[in-house]
Amino acid sequence: MNTQLGGIALVLVAGSLGGTVLAPMKLVRTWKWDHAWGFYVCNAYFMFPWLVAFLTVPHLLSVYPVAGWKVVLPTASFGLFWGLSLALYGIAFDIVGLTLTQGIILGASVALGSLLPLLFVPASRRGLGHTLEIAGADGIMLVGVLLCTVAGDLREKMQSQAVARPRDPRFRWGLAICIVAGVMSTAFNLALVVGQPIAHIAEQVGAKPFYASNAIWCLSVGTGALPSIFLSTRKITRARAWGGFAEGRWLMNGGLCIFMGAMWISGTVLYGSSVRILGTYGAVIGWPIYMSIMMIAGVFWGWVTKEWEHVRGLPVVLLLGGIAVQILAMVLLGRFQ
Repeated sequence: MNTQLGGIALVLVAGSLGGTVLAPMKLVRTWKWDHAWGFYVCNAYFMFPWLVAFLTVPHLLSVYPVAGWKVVLPTASFGLFWGLSLALYGIAFDIVGLTLTQGIILGASVALGSLLPLLFVPASRRGLGHTLEIAGADGIMLVGVLLCTVAGDLREKMQSQAVARPRDPRFRWGLAICIVAGVMSTAFNLALVVGQPIAHIAEQVGAKPFYASNAIWCLSVGTGALPSIFLSTRKITRARAWGGFAEGRWLMNGGLCIFMGAMWISGTVLYGSSVRILGTYGAVIGWPIYMSIMMIAGVFWGWVTKEWEHVRGLPVVLLLGGIAVQILAMVLLGRFQ
């Protein structure tokens, strides 16, 4: 029981870190979006995962030949698919803001990201009752996410009226991008599931169980970083703006991006460890809780950074109600585990 509760606690901490990661981005000034996002991605999704893996998994590069291409290729492919959603995440964040972007993307990924891993649970341990109970809790969580998303949409309308400015003409496109990215982002969890043989081999070569999943992350996340790195590099090169990295308070901007990258890999390592601690249903139970906590943390920081300034009444009520419903769903999932 204590081990299971510890696994849930790790998921909660991991989600809190994940939902906080982009909050410091608002403090990155004088850099254009492509510079900030590109530098952050290079640190968070490429350099840090490989650095952490080399530090925590002995003989890391020997793990993959033993696992074989039938494991390595799907793991990397799911990582790449997640990486495409990551590129869309960066575009959506720039259009609709932190709260709404995380609300829709994380919400759209809850059900698929939780239920698809059930296909990898042995049939003898995957009863209909378990599946329905998990699906019911996921459904409740989606209701909470929907309430928060509606609240964010009302917030955008209210703020537009309050400051007498037109709504961003790209706003609806931003919403559509969020939905597509949310569905694609479930590949993050699937990469962890199909890559479990890699973690087992990492343990055999000397990695501690807590860090064994790092051998999966560096492969899947490192591959997933490539689309965003390519797009940012392409845009900066076309604009002949490489000198932009040296403009203004470049040291502060770079430090903030590195700090965000360190937070992200910390949360990811904790999530990977929690899934292994939770056992057979780890990825099924852990994923929706992880996503929900990330959203709630994003809402909190959106509030702190005044994304909800001038907002009163119904949007706030819906927001608080949505958070309460998500907490209820987390309790139900934790009870199942």
